[in-house]
Amino acid sequence: MAKEIKVKVDKRIELMGVCLRLSYYKDKLPFLVTKLENYHYHEEVEKWFAPFKEHKAIRTLDEITRTLNFGYDAPFVLMTQVDDDLSFHGQDKYPFATRLNKSPLVLKFLDELKDFVKVSKFDKFFDSHKEFYNSEVDSFNKSLQLDDVIPFMKKLFHKEFDDKEFIIILALLSTGGGFGLNDFSGKEIYCIESKNRENENAVNWGVYHSAGVRSHYLHEFCHSIINPLTDKYIEQIEKFEIPNADKEKLRKNAYASNRSITNEYIIRAIQLCYIKDADENYTRFLDNNENKTGYNRKILLNLAEKLEEVKNSNSNFEDRFVEIANVIPKTYASLQKEK
Repeated sequence: MAKEIKVKVDKRIELMGVCLRLSYYKDKLPFLVTKLENYHYHEEVEKWFAPFKEHKAIRTLDEITRTLNFGYDAPFVLMTQVDDDLSFHGQDKYPFATRLNKSPLVLKFLDELKDFVKVSKFDKFFDSHKEFYNSEVDSFNKSLQLDDVIPFMKKLFHKEFDDKEFIIILALLSTGGGFGLNDFSGKEIYCIESKNRENENAVNWGVYHSAGVRSHYLHEFCHSIINPLTDKYIEQIEKFEIPNADKEKLRKNAYASNRSITNEYIIRAIQLCYIKDADENYTRFLDNNENKTGYNRKILLNLAEKLEEVKNSNSNFEDRFVEIANVIPKTYASLQKEK
C-alpha cells in the first residue's frame, strides 16, 4: 500500500452504520445495509444495539429517510463533516444541503445522536472492537496495491496534492459499494469503502490486482475534485441536452440530474484512461458501464481522448474543465444526428 494512502475504520462512520441498520433506512434501501452471513461483526452490532431502535435519534432518522433524499453517500458524507463530539456548525457547507432542503431534521438528528451514543454505550462497543478493526485494516492493506493511483492523479490534474491526505475509510456496516466526497476544500480526500455483498460468504475484502478494480478507488477519490468543478460551472452544465431515454437509464442507478450525470461520466472516463495506461483490456469496463449502468460507450471514449490530451499537456485542469464536460452534450448531439 502506498504511504500516501491511509486506511482506517472511523468511529463516526460506524456510528452512522449502526443507526442506518436500526432505522427505516434498512427497509427503504436494504441492499446498502445487508446483513452478511458468517460475518460476526454484523451479528454483534445487532445484539448490542437492538434495544435502542426506538431511541429518538433513530426515530428522527426514520423521518429524514422518509421525507428527504438521504441515501447512498449522503449519510456517510455527513459524518465526515462532524467532529468526534458530533458538533456540526456548517450545514450551509454540507454538500447535500440542497438535496435535504436545508432541513432542521439533520441538526436535530445530530443533537439527539449524542444521547444515543451515551445510553447505548457506543464508545464502549467501538473500543472493545479495536483489535477487530485493526485486523480489517491489515486485511485490506494486504489485498490491494494502489501505489500508482496518486501518481496518476498528479499527472492528470497537474497537482502535487502536498496539502492533502488520501484516506480510505472501511465502512464495515455498509454493503453499498464505494462513496466519494464532494468537498475539495478540506485536507482529506476520502473513499468510503463498503463490505462485499456479492454473495453471503463474501465477507473479506478479496485480493484484486487488476487496474479495473483499482480504478474503483481512483473513482471515489476523484469525486472530491470533479464534483466541486461541476458545481462551479453548474449554469453551463444545467444547459446540457441529454436525451430523455438516456436520462431514464441513468436515473435507475441514482444519477438523474445533469450535475450527477456529468460527474459520473467524467470520473468514469478518468477510470478508462487509468486502465488504458496500465495496458489492460478496457472492453469489459466499457461493456459494464454501457450494459449495466447506461453510460454511453462513445461518450466515455471521447471523454477519455480529451482527458488524455489534457493530461499530456501543460494545461490547468480547471481551465479546461468546461471544454472537457462539453464533450458529453456534443457527443449526444452527434449520436442523435446519426439515428
